[in-house]
Amino acid sequence: MSEPAHSMSVRDIMSVNVVTMPPDASILEVSKLMNKMDLGSIVVVDRNRPVGIITESDIVRRVVSESRDANTTKVQEVMSSPLFYVSPDTALTDATRIMARSNIRRVVVLKNDSLAGIITSRDILKWSPELIDVLVESLKLKNSHEEHDDLEDDEIFEHGGLCDVCSEFSTDLIMEDGRYICLSCRE
Repeated sequence: MSEPAHSMSVRDIMSVNVVTMPPDASILEVSKLMNKMDLGSIVVVDRNRPVGIITESDIVRRVVSESRDANTTKVQEVMSSPLFYVSPDTALTDATRIMARSNIRRVVVLKNDSLAGIITSRDILKWSPELIDVLVESLKLKNSHEEHDDLEDDEIFEHGGLCDVCSEFSTDLIMEDGRYICLSCRE
């Protein structure tokens, strides 16, 4: 019998063998690797730091539907960034809420600012089917907050990636004036 979801952490079910590509890889290269390995996403890593994620959806919406050339379009041009991330010790229920409220199906796992793994909604549902209720509840809560426009629990969201001002990696990015800015550039 599986462990109750409320006592499980991300570490218990995350995938540690994460496939990565550099930001200057072409969409064609990434697509071929995704196809070969039967993956829905690849984490984008620059100087050993995760800076984004490229998904099948990103490729369809930002490359194919816009008739861009997959051979010349670089991953950094269409990847989702900054990343939502959790730590290995994050409770599985919290990771589920982050994914539901952010409308994402994958979240990277960082340990000491380094890529430690990835967790997907499929992983969560495989190991803890009872968390389906948490996902549904979170989506209802999100819709309720959107209607009232007073989301007060944004502190659960953590963003990691490159600062839009200094281009340095940070796990402490905050949205200011439409840009993600690190702590150093906010001071």
